[in-house]
Amino acid sequence: MKTKLFLTSLMMATLPLYGQTSNDDITLTSREIGMASISKDINSAIINGRTYYYSVVESKPDYAVIVGKKKVYKDFTEVVLPETFTSSDGKTLTVVGIGDKAFEKCKSIKKVDLPKTVRVIGEEAFCNTDVDDLSLKEGLIIIGSRAFFNNDIKNIHIPDGVQEIGVEAFYCYKSTIFQRNNSGTLYIPKSVYRIGDHAFAMCRNGYGAWFNSKRKIICLPDHVNLDNCKKMGISREPVEDYLKNLR
Repeated sequence: MKTKLFLTSLMMATLPLYGQTSNDDITLTSREIGMASISKDINSAIINGRTYYYSVVESKPDYAVIVGKKKVYKDFTEVVLPETFTSSDGKTLTVVGIGDKAFEKCKSIKKVDLPKTVRVIGEEAFCNTDVDDLSLKEGLIIIGSRAFFNNDIKNIHIPDGVQEIGVEAFYCYKSTIFQRNNSGTLYIPKSVYRIGDHAFAMCRNGYGAWFNSKRKIICLPDHVNLDNCKKMGISREPVEDYLKNLR
């Protein structure tokens, strides 16, 4: 069976792309984002001086998805990717996605900076790493479930054009100064039409006690309100303050 980049929850994307970049050759349709599979063949390339592993999108062989192999990224302190890289056979490939669990449990990773060509971040892609410096660009469409689960990201800025944020995408249960002080900011663009349960939630003592961060809210989609914000893991108080400032 072909390796699927996205699980069932991501296969249902049917809306047209937002946030197209200046790279006119990136023409993945909504169907291709939802249903595209990546090759079972895993190749390696030197990118920014480090060895990364990738597979190509079978329907678009010039497009690459960064994938993981057991423990290959365990010593990485950062993941900084360019829009394109050169394969071992001299072919130019465009980075369009981060595969499911690609950097899972790589606890030394502190910084993630992804290019504007990336359309999808797969499920659990950076789950249980230690990211505190995150830079995502316009062009991104889907952030998969648990993509940044249990990372200490103080200021969360979702770029304009993102449509879906998966279940527990930024959920964190680490006991950190950030959580104790309730500091940081949250920006979720108007383009987001689906936010999964507990996407931004936190708890102090493991799974037993829910704790929703009181980050200052910079932007929220219009469908987020005082009745449904808690389910997404966003506290009522900062949502109320945000809505008051809109009046």
